[in-house]
Amino acid sequence: MSLPTTYQLYIHLRRPCRIQAGRLPTHRLPAGWYIYTGSARQHLDARVERHLRRQKTRRWHIDWLLTRAEARVVHVTLHHEAECALNARMGGDSLIPGFGASDCRAGCISHLRYLGEQVPHPVPPSQLTQRNAGLKAFRRARR
Repeated sequence: MSLPTTYQLYIHLRRPCRIQAGRLPTHRLPAGWYIYTGSARQHLDARVERHLRRQKTRRWHIDWLLTRAEARVVHVTLHHEAECALNARMGGDSLIPGFGASDCRAGCISHLRYLGEQVPHPVPPSQLTQRNAGLKAFRRARR
């Protein structure tokens, strides 16, 4: 079986914040749950582990959110499904047009979706209070 090439980061934003991701206009994000869908044809592990680090050079749109103190990756899932197809099934609201989708050829409005205040179904309750929950979830998914 082939290795997964798509990942999803379940992000909890504990309070509202304003972000300007790269050249995108500034947006206000409400507190709550977000899901970011990304892909890496090569070096998926390195990409996800980079996203999970607080200290980093801001390169991708998601870096602008994940370096904020208000944001915390709580869960990570890995998939074989194509990035845009998976993103399209996620529901939620696209609050920042173009976020993570500047090279998207499928016409996605955004690869960051706002899911609301309720904990999303795939996030285990035990991870809500765990330190480094996103990294631990990623390591479990890689097994």
